[in-house]
Amino acid sequence: MPTYPDGHSRPWVFRLGLIILFAWGLLCAGCSEQAGTETHEDKPIPVQVFRVEPADRPVVVEAVGRLAANREVTLSAEVAGVAVSHPVDVGGRVEAGQTLVEIDPTDYRLALAEAQANLTLTEAGFEAAAKAYDRGRKLLPRQVIAAEAFERMEAEYKSAQAQTARARTGVAIARERLAKTRISAPFGGLVALRTVETGQTVAPGQPLIILVDLDPMRVKLFLNERDYIHLDRDDPVRVVVEAYPQREFKGRIDVIGIRADPTTNTFGVEVLVDNSDLFLKAGLTARISLTTRVEKQAMVIPQNAVIYREGSQEVFLLGPDQTAVRRRIELGPALGDRVRVLGGLAPGDMLIVTGQQFLESGTKVLLAPPKPAQG
Repeated sequence: MPTYPDGHSRPWVFRLGLIILFAWGLLCAGCSEQAGTETHEDKPIPVQVFRVEPADRPVVVEAVGRLAANREVTLSAEVAGVAVSHPVDVGGRVEAGQTLVEIDPTDYRLALAEAQANLTLTEAGFEAAAKAYDRGRKLLPRQVIAAEAFERMEAEYKSAQAQTARARTGVAIARERLAKTRISAPFGGLVALRTVETGQTVAPGQPLIILVDLDPMRVKLFLNERDYIHLDRDDPVRVVVEAYPQREFKGRIDVIGIRADPTTNTFGVEVLVDNSDLFLKAGLTARISLTTRVEKQAMVIPQNAVIYREGSQEVFLLGPDQTAVRRRIELGPALGDRVRVLGGLAPGDMLIVTGQQFLESGTKVLLAPPKPAQG
């Protein structure tokens, strides 16, 4: 400890000096930290922007459904017998009217021949009875024959007439049953399933063939009322199948439902998809895009530019002094990854589309090359 000229040491002076030095060090450290903080806070945030401009924009409604056959029928046996042929296998393409399964027609041909012979016999009897009845009508007024004899002629005539009618019906039934030994395609298509083999005995009502029409394919969609009210049968249709995302198929609206499903409150819509090369198969998932209308001079922005807060939606704009400006906006319906703006923006506004999650009003920004206006 130092000694002063008067010969006394003064420890309090030494302690005071240490305190002053310590306080000075703390002050310098605080200033240095504050300067560093200010430097960090003043560092601009990199952002990208694009100019907001109104334009005519198509409104596209997207929905997902599964491809199904345009038509599908199960063909069953209508008469009993033994299957003697099935010219087409599963996957085979057939034309309308083509025979798919034939049941042994032998017994049915014999039945038709018997019915025709019976008709010939009854027609001969009817012809004889008709001649006798006609002769009796002429003789009765002259009292050449008794009334009882004429009544007998009339009864025989009517009986022969009824027998002939029944015989004709029998021939028609036999002919129809013979025709039913051939199961034919009601329309052109593909055999999706065959459950009968040659030599197998089949019974009436037994399913034998499932036939499908795959050109065009059919997709059933369900739209909410907001999209449904703008739908028209002539609206353009774009179809992409998930299994073949690089290929686009032609489609058209075939059915627009007229009532909402009471459970889902959606309306059924059916779309036909061109499949002339039979490339598509039933069960594949299809994404359908329907252009329902064109909105005139609509302002649309990327959805990811919007900041959603409780009860409001906000965006940041580029201010004239390279700072961020918070703006509350009113949104309309979403259009894919875009959303329509109903209020809060003006043509020419520079919307910040990247980096906005780090901004507050007044934050300095570093502007990257602007993006072109997007639709």
